[in-house]
Amino acid sequence: MRTVNLDLDHSLAIGTIDLDVATGIAMLDGGAYVRVVHVKAANEFTVPLAYETTAEEALRLAAAIIEWDVGMMEAADAPFSADSPKLVTRQVIRGFLPRMYRCEFRDLFVDTYGYAGALL
Repeated sequence: MRTVNLDLDHSLAIGTIDLDVATGIAMLDGGAYVRVVHVKAANEFTVPLAYETTAEEALRLAAAIIEWDVGMMEAADAPFSADSPKLVTRQVIRGFLPRMYRCEFRDLFVDTYGYAGALL
């Protein structure tokens, strides 16, 4: 796990913070900049997105990833229930696929549902 220094108000009595979602800008080895979203749900995913992606959009994707991942775990626990990941959640994620660089999450999602569009 990576340590992130936060500039918090010193009057807050906060110990350790275990973040569910974090987003920021990172530089790839080739020198290109990307927006990175790190999500902890049932699993932990780091998703690099096109640099032009706003923080608000990245957080919307993070919420969809959490809902999708929890739905996948619920479906694995009870395969005959109707609580698999919802269509709206999958559509939100699918809308981000053209802006998503190759990563574990993208590979898992595309392998599960398929995708015919162009990928980064």
